[in-house]
Amino acid sequence: MTKEVLTNESEQEAEKNTVVPAEESNQNEAQIVETEVAATEAVPESKPKAKRTPKKTIETESILEEPKELESEEAVSETEEETTDETKDKSKNKKQNKKMKEKDKKQLAEKKEKLKKKKAAAKKKEKAKDQKKEKAKKAKLKAKAKKKDKAKKAKDKAKAKKIAKKKAKRAKAKKNKKK
Repeated sequence: MTKEVLTNESEQEAEKNTVVPAEESNQNEAQIVETEVAATEAVPESKPKAKRTPKKTIETESILEEPKELESEEAVSETEEETTDETKDKSKNKKQNKKMKEKDKKQLAEKKEKLKKKKAAAKKKEKAKDQKKEKAKKAKLKAKAKKKDKAKKAKDKAKAKKIAKKKAKRAKAKKNKKK
């Protein structure tokens, strides 16, 4: 069945190609003759001249060449499609890689920012702690100084009391002597 369809198609193509205007066939013949002449001029004369091929063989050759050209065109178009698909895939991959890199950069930046914030918060806490300790130290020193001052005052008071007692004793003793 498929063989019949293929043969029918090839026969139809052959019929289409056989109905070629006379001018085109003359042009084709002229071109062939020119190429043969150019070939014989380029090739040494030791080779015999190529015989002129009849029209029918030229037509059949062109019919045979057309399907080959179609096949090669299909293959070329397929390869072009594949290359375009590959380039599209590459561009998509590049875009995805760029997006991933940008995402990674953003995440890295966010992590760095969080780390900076954590460090800043830890520094702030430590500073507050140090200030508290310093304050406590100062308060302790103040209390110690106050205590020392109080003790000194008490000592001085006691001394003054003692001196006052001795003075009073002396004064009493003087009074008693006068009597």
